[in-house]
Amino acid sequence: MSQKYPFIPALLILLLAFASGTAWYLYGSQGNISFVPKVRSSEQPVKMKQCCECHEKVCHQFSGAPHLRTLRKATDSDVLEKFAGKEITLKENGLTYRFYAEDDALWVKCDSYPSPVRIEWVFGSGLHAMTPVSLFPNEAGESVLLQHIVSWYPPGKLGVTLGLQNLAHNKTGIQTLGEVSSHAKTMNCFGCHTSYLGDVPGEIDQSQMITGISCARCHLNGEEHIKAVERGDKDLHILNWNQLTPLKSINRCGECHRRSDQLESDEIHPDNDLLIRFAPVGMSQSPCFLKQSEVKLADGKPARFDCTTCHNPHQQASRDPEVYRKVCLNCHSDLKDHAPVCSKESMQSQCLQCHMPPVEVHDNLSFTDHWIRIREHDKERFPEFQLNK
Repeated sequence: MSQKYPFIPALLILLLAFASGTAWYLYGSQGNISFVPKVRSSEQPVKMKQCCECHEKVCHQFSGAPHLRTLRKATDSDVLEKFAGKEITLKENGLTYRFYAEDDALWVKCDSYPSPVRIEWVFGSGLHAMTPVSLFPNEAGESVLLQHIVSWYPPGKLGVTLGLQNLAHNKTGIQTLGEVSSHAKTMNCFGCHTSYLGDVPGEIDQSQMITGISCARCHLNGEEHIKAVERGDKDLHILNWNQLTPLKSINRCGECHRRSDQLESDEIHPDNDLLIRFAPVGMSQSPCFLKQSEVKLADGKPARFDCTTCHNPHQQASRDPEVYRKVCLNCHSDLKDHAPVCSKESMQSQCLQCHMPPVEVHDNLSFTDHWIRIREHDKERFPEFQLNK
C-alpha cells in the first residue's frame, strides 16, 4: 500500500463497521427477496462481448447507456479531464481540495490532511454525478473504501458529495476527505456498480471485477442460455423481464435503486425527501402502479406499469417530456376502462410538470420524483406529517 494512502485507526474501523449495519443496501430486507445479484458467484458470468455476438443491435444501443459507465478507473481519460488540475474550496467547511495527476494516478490533496490520497475508482456515469473513491485494506486485511467529500456534477462543477454534507463540520482527520465505509458497505457499494466482484473472501479482486452494469447483471443464467441456443433448444433458459410481475420487475431495479420493503413504513411518506432518489420506492406508492390491474389499454390488453414502461433499459433515458406524455396517454383517456383524464389541464399539456416534477436535492443536482400523484391530495392522505410540498 502506498505511503500516500490514509492511515485509519483500528477503533474508527470497528465503530464504522458496527454503525453501518449489514448488507441490506445490495441484498435488501430478508423478508421478501426474489432476486439476488450474483456479483460474488464462484463462477465469472458471461461477458458482454459474448452476448453481442447474437444481440448486436441491443449491444450497440447499450454502449451509450449510463449503467455501463457506473464504475470507471480514476485513470480513465474522461475522469482525468473532469478532475485533474481542478480545485475547490467547499463552502460547507472552508477547506480546499486539489486534484492532480501524477505517476499515472489521480490524487487529491487537502491542507487539513497530512498527505495526498490516491483515487482509484469513480462511482457514477456522469449523467448526475461522479464521485471519487479510494480502496485500501483495513487492519483485518479486508477491502474498505473512502468515498471522497468532493464530487463532479454536470455541466462541470465540483461540489460536496450528495449525502456527505454532514461531514463538512469535521476539519481534522480522515473525515475531512470523506466517509470511510465498513467492509460490508464497501462490498455493497461496489456490488451495485459492477456486474462481478470476484470470489476472493474479504477483498475486491480488481483483476476479476467486471465494471459497470452489463448484460449478465440483469439477464441471469447466461452460460445456460448460450448452451441452449447452440443446441437449438426451444427453452432458451433466460428470463425476460416482461415475464415478471410489475412488482418483481421494479424490485429488481430496486436491488440497487432501493425497494419499498427495505424501508420502515413510517419512512414512506411525501415529506421524506430521501425518497426522491429512490425511484422504485416512489413508483410502488403511485396510483399508476397500485391500480394498473384496473386499467385496460386501447387494444384491450391489461395495462402494465414498471420501470421499463417508460425507460428502455438498453439506452439512456429520454429527456423529451413528450415521450413520457405519450406513455401517460396509453392509460389516461376518455375510453372505457381507461384511467381518468386530468381535470385541470389539457391532455396535450406536459404531465410531468405537475405529477413528476424535478426536485432539487443538492445545489448541483435534481432528480425526477417518481412518486406519481396529485400533490394537492398529500395532506388528505398523510395528515400526520407536516408536508412542505
